[in-house]
Parts: sequence; C-alpha cells; structure tokens
Amino acid sequence: MKDKILGDIEYQNGAWIRKETIEVYGKSRDISIEIMSDSQDSSLEVQKQAYKSFLSQRGKYLKQMPQIFLNEYIYNYEDIQSRVEFSENSPLLKENINDEIIMKTIAPLVLLFDNEGNYGWICKCGWTKNNSIAILLSEKEPRIITVDQLRNLHKLTDDACGLLVHDGKNAWIGLEQNAFFGKDEDLRIEVEGSVEDGITPLQQQAYNQYSMKREDYFNELSRMMLGIYMGSDEKADDMLSTGQKIMVQSILPKTLFIDKEGNYGWICYSQWSKSCLGVLLSDDKLYFLNEEKLRNYRQEEKVKDDVMGLLFPCYSGFENVVVVRLMNDVRTMRMVIRTENEKELNEDIRKAYKTFLKMRPTFWNDMKKEMLSYYLSSYESFKDYLEIPESLNKDNVDENSVMTILTFTKMYLVYDGRIAWFCESPTDTETGLAFEFTKEKIELIGQDEII
Repeated sequence: MKDKILGDIEYQNGAWIRKETIEVYGKSRDISIEIMSDSQDSSLEVQKQAYKSFLSQRGKYLKQMPQIFLNEYIYNYEDIQSRVEFSENSPLLKENINDEIIMKTIAPLVLLFDNEGNYGWICKCGWTKNNSIAILLSEKEPRIITVDQLRNLHKLTDDACGLLVHDGKNAWIGLEQNAFFGKDEDLRIEVEGSVEDGITPLQQQAYNQYSMKREDYFNELSRMMLGIYMGSDEKADDMLSTGQKIMVQSILPKTLFIDKEGNYGWICYSQWSKSCLGVLLSDDKLYFLNEEKLRNYRQEEKVKDDVMGLLFPCYSGFENVVVVRLMNDVRTMRMVIRTENEKELNEDIRKAYKTFLKMRPTFWNDMKKEMLSYYLSSYESFKDYLEIPESLNKDNVDENSVMTILTFTKMYLVYDGRIAWFCESPTDTETGLAFEFTKEKIELIGQDEII
C-alpha cells in the first residue's frame, strides 16, 4: 500500500512494515518501521496521527534519549557489573560512562506503532540480559521498558502513582526520581496486580502514605546503618544528637514494592552483597528482610516481637536476616532461632539477645583472640593437608590475619539463651566453627555443639 503519510508499506504478520535508512547519533542505521494492525482492512488513522506526532517531536526525542538510557544503565549498574567483566579503565565503568558513550552501546532497530497510537524504539543493547531494550516515547515522560512490554502494551495513569506500564506478569511498573544522597536517582515503582486488577484503593493509599513519609523512612534507614557501622544504636543516636547529619552511603533503594494489601517496602542494592536487601516500610518501624520475603510478605506467616523484631516461622522455629558488621565488613546473614516444642519465643532468648546487642561492640576483639588460640593449638593437625600462605604460617599469623580464613554464614540462637555466629573454615570442614556468646563472653566451639 502507498500511503501519503506512512509511505510505501507492506503487510506482514499483523503489521504494516517499511524499511528505512536513517542517521542516528552520527551513524547510518537500517531500521524497520512497524505499524501494528489487526488486518489489512483495519483503519490506520490512529497510527497516522501517532506517526505525525513522532515526526514533529523527533528532534526532542533524540536529545532526551541519551540521558534516559544513561539513567537506565546506572540504575542497573550493580547487576551489569555482576555479569560483565570490565577492564581497569573501561569507558563503561560507572565513573566513566556518559551520554555519548552510552549511545555507542545502543543500536535502534525498529520504530513501533501499536493499535492505540503508542510508539517507541526497539534497540539492540549489549548490557541487558536479553541484548535488547525498548523506550516508550509517546508519553509526556519517555521511559525504558522491555520489548515485550512495548509490543503488548498495557498502561494506565493513576492519580497516586502516575504512569504505570504492566510488566506482562504480575505488576504495574512506574518510575520516579529521588535524591537520596543529594543526587537524583531513578526509583522503580512496582505495584502488584494483574492487567485486569489495575491499582486498588489500598495501593493508592499506601503510595500516598509512602510519599508523605519518604524522607523520614530514609533518615531512619540511615540511622540504622550508622548503628551497624558503629556497633550499636546507642552510639549512633549519641552522634546524631549532636546535630551532625550523617548518611551511610552503602545502601541505595532501587525499587518501591507495593503488594495487593498495601504493604510496601524498598528493595535495595548494597555495597556488601550481590543479592538485594528488602526493607519493610509500612509497619510501625523499619525491618530488614530479604527480597523474596518482602515480595511475598502478604502471604507469609509472620510474628513481630518487641525484642527480636520481625520473624518468619521455619522448620526449627523462626528465621529472618540480620545486617551486621564483622571483620570490619558489613554483611547480610541469615538469623535462625531454635525454639522448644511449641515454637514460641521465651524470655531466656529475649534476655540473651538484649545483652548480646548491648555488648556487641566488645565481641570482635574476643573473637580474634579465640580464633588465634584455636589456630595455633591445632596448627600441627592441619598444616600437612592445607596450603598455608606465608602470612598464616605459625610464626607470622596474628589476630587479624587468622580471621581472613573464615566465612561467616548465619547467626544462630537457642531457646536456652545461647547465641552463636556460624562460620566455615578450611581448618574444620566437617562440623564448621561457631563463636558462641554465653555467660556474657565469647567461646569458639564446633557447630555441632550448639545444634
């Protein structure tokens, strides 16, 4: 068909198509213009108006796109870094990337117009998991979506959350910017629900509540992280009471998740872990939990304890995650509480945990002394089967170097008031080691002794 607006187009597999060579960011590109249509006989009036709209705003889009792609790259940088090995001075490192460099990684392939007049680019992109990316242009604020989302577009504009695009699975996705550390960062909004469900009043109310309290949430998260780095909440509170504004920039909210019942929280990237950390916001206080628990929060059986915090039942009693500082590094660890027959928390474990929190800053030096003593006393038994570096031989090893052989795995609490950190050690591969806190002191034992 020869059309005055759309040009010479040919109908193939549910779309009118035209090939074209264009110059984009200094390069000639062979692209396909696809105008989706249910049949050859369908009216194309909506798409013609959309095409005219695109042509009138093409210059604006070309100016906007580099920054939009750059924001998307930075948003996903931690994930990209886990999949791609960069050279030392790679232009794709976060500190080197800019809008000019990012456009060298993007190759426009298709300009797509759907049945309702929405349109956007489909591009080849080397840093996404499926080597493709799409940008929806036909909205007031263009945004990155997936190719499947563009080809099967379901969108709505919500009074509370703004423009949302369905992910084709079970969530509506939005986007906003937040200056958490004084610099604008993209925050993805993910609202649980099907295309048919739309956004519920509970979810709108949750988003409005979040918007009003967002700064308070972030300040509280910073206070919690400061307490972890300093060893106690009391030390953090004392420092903040002097008027100092301190923000610990090792954790960054990347997604706000709102479930069907209006529970919500942040999914955060952290500098110390490859996995994301969940922070429940919609309760009376902030709680750490893993991403899966946050996403399934409304379906999870759970208990909130004044001393132990938010807990989830497991085969041995209860579990959750804790964020702790060990070996001068912050880490996320699984916390397991073993209870007696009826799976109830008792005062022994609550009392021990409160004492543990109070004395936590003093434990690290005791742990180093215990480990060095064990290492030296057992040295002869493992020196023949372990490859021991020079820094760990009997004459050179010290309290700091000996701790580097350990991998901390979880925190273990028992109904009789014992608390321990479990760790893997090449010196004890059968049972593993544990630093047990009992009677207000640290003792190194085998894990089987407390299990």
